[in-house]
Amino acid sequence: MSDDNNNEQNPFEQIFGMLFGANGPGSGQGDDKDGNPGPQGFQIDPAMMSTIMNQMQGLFGQGADPQAQATSIAQKAVPSPDPAVGQESVKATTDAFRLAELWLAEATEFSVANRSARTLTRAEWVSETMPGWQKFVLPIKENMSTALTETLETQVPAEMKGILAGASSMFGSMSDSMFAMQIGQAVGALSESVLTGTEVGLPLLPHDSAVLVETNVEKFASEIDVDASEVRIYLAAQELAHLALFERAPWLSAQVETALTRYAQGLKVDTSQIEDMASQVDPSNISDLSDNIRQGLFNPPTTEDQKKALTNLENLLAVIAGWVDVVVYSACGHLPGRDQIREALRRRRATAGPAEKTFSTLVGLEFNPRRLRDAAALFGYLETQGGTEARDKVFSHPDLLPTTQDLDDPLGYSERRHAEWTSESTLDEALSRILDEGIEGTESGKESEPQNDAGSDTDASDADSDSDGGSDDGDETGGRSEN
Repeated sequence: MSDDNNNEQNPFEQIFGMLFGANGPGSGQGDDKDGNPGPQGFQIDPAMMSTIMNQMQGLFGQGADPQAQATSIAQKAVPSPDPAVGQESVKATTDAFRLAELWLAEATEFSVANRSARTLTRAEWVSETMPGWQKFVLPIKENMSTALTETLETQVPAEMKGILAGASSMFGSMSDSMFAMQIGQAVGALSESVLTGTEVGLPLLPHDSAVLVETNVEKFASEIDVDASEVRIYLAAQELAHLALFERAPWLSAQVETALTRYAQGLKVDTSQIEDMASQVDPSNISDLSDNIRQGLFNPPTTEDQKKALTNLENLLAVIAGWVDVVVYSACGHLPGRDQIREALRRRRATAGPAEKTFSTLVGLEFNPRRLRDAAALFGYLETQGGTEARDKVFSHPDLLPTTQDLDDPLGYSERRHAEWTSESTLDEALSRILDEGIEGTESGKESEPQNDAGSDTDASDADSDSDGGSDDGDETGGRSEN
């Protein structure tokens, strides 16, 4: 840390300089009567410091329950209008889920029965999914708390370290509160467009709770010019298929959490945002300090490990969405508008809209399975070759999940695993071969470990072949998608 001149001050030296004066609070003997600065060095007025600390704690809501705080902020961020759900919509949703359940029972052996079907307002979706959000973004929250606390402790002026030595708990609370504000704003923004409880690919609600967000469903149906009743049925089938998958493969949630943890480990606090804040904050309005710190805290992925973790997470979400895509399309063969609905939903997933971009900016995480078409092509091919049993057997064990290489080459997936699926091979032998495949592609000299989560790390560098455009309905033809 350089203290040669103000231009070389780190961000926190600038902040404290603006709050207490160019040379710090009570520096030296203080400025003389002509306004000339006194000798260098911080001599803190304890009363002043206590006042500022109390103000900062109040601004960041220290002591408040983070989940309650996040929910409150999200509710305030819910776009208007958010009309109440009428009885006619409730009945339409109930009927849609009943019909979707019957159709899905013919398309997959995974149980889709015994779900509580409901239609929610945007605000209700926020309240009911917030506990799920808190669970899945916990790794990011913990990483943010650690990174921000370390940044604060290492970048404060040397003269302030003694004063702030006992403030680490306050910094932790501040970080928790800031993250509550971040996730609250992000989920509130997302409520404007989300259609179901599982649309982002995460089990945010219990497995027996299936929901549609009525206002958004009607808006989406109008945008794609398809009758709302057809859209409800298709979305109900997607919701039930997601829930059935997470119930049949309970380890899938843990896989998502593992991928999120690895992704979160590479997130960094964006100190450039703090630098910008230091040049703009008004010392007379300390609330600006909290507003600026909360914005843009994360740097985008830059390291190879971070990019690999992001690729793994994207692949896992794509595999989940791809299976649901194929199963629901098959189940909804009686809907005249199923092709139009399917394509519109695929485009939604492949391209982040304003709400998704807001979520990504505030939380540092994207939930866009850009390789959905590749995953759908893989499951479609398995279905044509071995029926629904071969398609669904992918989720019989974590080590059978498709890797990046498998998404690149659906035909190769089948060939690589054919021997393992024969009656002559035991499950242990099959898993051993699959694990060996995953280890082969690791870097020389790097410690090997089983690649058990979302698509192995093998060939993760090939993720740039993500097919935002993808092939046209490659899952029906079984052909390899074009990237």
